[in-house]
Amino acid sequence: MNPLFAIHKHYGSLLLLLLLIVVLVALFKGPNTKLQRIVAVLVDINLVIGIVTLFYTAKPISLFHPIFALGAVGLLHASAKSEDKTKVVLCFSLALLLLIAAWSVNASWGPLYFKSALTFKLGA
Repeated sequence: MNPLFAIHKHYGSLLLLLLLIVVLVALFKGPNTKLQRIVAVLVDINLVIGIVTLFYTAKPISLFHPIFALGAVGLLHASAKSEDKTKVVLCFSLALLLLIAAWSVNASWGPLYFKSALTFKLGA
């Protein structure tokens, strides 16, 4: 397995846990803007790793994966500095669902439609 792909995969799994932690902290203690901004930047870093990985692998990728990931990044940055509990919980929960959907595109348990529709290939 490509080392960049492995980093992107395992780092992305950790990010799902961090998003869940942000949602739980916001629900029980209130929004924590420092944590929210750190998690948003960590998701950005994984997005960059994923883009770099895309150019070094010859594996076809479904267009749904980057669409879901970019949607999640948009939601995270829209609420990263927010003190509004409802906005933080809603945006981070939706971002978590979008990142799970992005994960399902390449997972064995994911829907076949996500894997086969709108595929493209870059790289070596």
